[in-house]
Amino acid sequence: MLLDTPIEAIDAHGVLAGGKRIEAANVIWCAGVEASPVARWLGAPAGKGGRIKVAPDLSVPDRPEIFVIGDAAFVTGAGGEPLPGLAPVAKQQGQYVGELIARLVRGEQAPPPFRYRDEGALATIGRHSAIADLGWIRLTGWVAWVLWGVVHIFFLIGFRNRMAVFLNWIWAWLTYGRGARLITGDTTPLALAAKQVPRAISEERGSRGAHDGRQDERAFARD
Repeated sequence: MLLDTPIEAIDAHGVLAGGKRIEAANVIWCAGVEASPVARWLGAPAGKGGRIKVAPDLSVPDRPEIFVIGDAAFVTGAGGEPLPGLAPVAKQQGQYVGELIARLVRGEQAPPPFRYRDEGALATIGRHSAIADLGWIRLTGWVAWVLWGVVHIFFLIGFRNRMAVFLNWIWAWLTYGRGARLITGDTTPLALAAKQVPRAISEERGSRGAHDGRQDERAFARD
């Protein structure tokens, strides 16, 4: 096992990592998450993953009128660990900044520094299985899978969206539908153009055949 070793090259037969060749029939690449270039836009120093290390009120250092939330913000929790780039974190940050701006507009005192409340995590790992970590209880399997679906639908906006997602999920579950799509083969513009040439020739020939057939029919009618 190699840790903290960057991949230098990848080909059809393996990878080159740390100057060492590793033969492999299958190579799975799990890319990391990089924030949008907000730091470059604002001219602010960027930390790990391109995120901006914000102040306790989620404002940009030396720019108190600008707030950064979500994946672009580097915020630490109570234990000093960076907060994960998850939707619950961004949601709470958005609510906090909204309340902060409203108070400033009304001339009221700003709220205390932002503090993330971990309400748990949900993740689906299969057709009938999921994991639910609510802090005080951990669930797995079918029960966690149902809870995962209910929670996701509950937080959608509007009855129409909830109904549409629910029906799509039911249909996918009944038909074993898969949402993933894999692109294989050479997808360069030149290769794609080469694949279209035989098809275009075939269609042209078919069109000519149909046209010639109509000419024969007209000639036969005149006779």
